[in-house]
Amino acid sequence: MRVKNLISSNQHDVVWAFWLVECLNQKKVVPWQPRHMIHMSPSTREHFAKEYDCYGDGYFVDIDEQQLQEVFGRIDSKRAVTAVSAAQVEERYGWDDLPTSMFRPFMVYLDMFADIGDPKSAIHATCLDIRALEVRYHGGTVVQALQEGVSHVVVEEESRLLDLRTLRRCFRRKFKIVRDSWVTDSIKAGFLMDDADYLV
Repeated sequence: MRVKNLISSNQHDVVWAFWLVECLNQKKVVPWQPRHMIHMSPSTREHFAKEYDCYGDGYFVDIDEQQLQEVFGRIDSKRAVTAVSAAQVEERYGWDDLPTSMFRPFMVYLDMFADIGDPKSAIHATCLDIRALEVRYHGGTVVQALQEGVSHVVVEEESRLLDLRTLRRCFRRKFKIVRDSWVTDSIKAGFLMDDADYLV
């Protein structure tokens, strides 16, 4: 009851007894960490907010394996799954014009399979393997199946253009078919080239 009253007053720090045991074992006064705290006064909470994340993992303090497991134990999986996309972070902090983000808004399919959309029929050692890595590195999403939501289909040659155009009719949102030079030229320029100039 006494501890509850101290906590409800919100003026005092309340520490677990194992902190004393740690001090005795190490034969020195161990600085408080969030894991030692039952309750923190507003000033202590503010101090810890600068030094530790919301799970008690220190920005500057080295921890051992057991302490890391304790940190993971404090992570509430339901709360942790507030997915924030890289695009949202870049937009929030004004990084959306970085060269390494130029393909971020796009979902790209590269025509590097003998059977369209079948990864088992991959044609190896084509320049499109490199283009796929470049698109990913510069923020784009590369998919292995021609699916709804694909914004661009990148081709090296125009031999299967008719097949791709026929498939495009089945899609609600139409994708653009562009030459692979759209990727290389954009990277070389350091900004996204107008895809209209690369349409096939």
